[in-house]
Amino acid sequence: MDDVSELLKNLTVCQSLVREAEETPAVKVRFHTPGFEIVADCDLGGRRISDVMNQSISDYMECSNASLYRRGQLIDQMAKVNVRKPEIMIAGIAGDTHEAAAKRIGSRRALQLFHTVVAIDRWIIKGRLHMTTHKSVKEFLHANRDFFPIADASVIDAESPESPQHMNVAIINRPRVSFMEITELEASDSDSDSDQSPVARLLHEVKT
Repeated sequence: MDDVSELLKNLTVCQSLVREAEETPAVKVRFHTPGFEIVADCDLGGRRISDVMNQSISDYMECSNASLYRRGQLIDQMAKVNVRKPEIMIAGIAGDTHEAAAKRIGSRRALQLFHTVVAIDRWIIKGRLHMTTHKSVKEFLHANRDFFPIADASVIDAESPESPQHMNVAIINRPRVSFMEITELEASDSDSDSDQSPVARLLHEVKT
């Protein structure tokens, strides 16, 4: 009976995702690239953005209704744009949508929660990492998939660190990561000395 209940539950989730894809095919996505910040509509087909970005079928994210920003200023708008995946440092669904939980259909793996800090290009990302086992930074960065998610992420631009941007899920370009730290969540939460935090250290290094 448990197996039947699990199958029915997964079927219900599948039907819900199909309806969601049919009703809202385009999702507002935010891309951080070295030159621009791009906000555009992308048809994900009901899939997670991380799965779409890790597909090897195309090296581009095809989007529409794109707005291009530089240092927070709108500089151009385009009806259609193809964004090269290798140039995307960070991606995330705009707004308060959290993509991960509902779309892990039938996953029975126990995930552990870790705290992480990542530096990529001029951005520093602080958030939570879900892993099945505690991997070292070297092991994690040598994984197969080019893009990985960080939950509850605070995205800090080193050029304007006073205005961090929150993303429920930030998708990070693994090959472009220049620094990463993974720590036990309990240990990081108990550290009340903000001056010793990885983010504080990185920002100090950037400024100096």
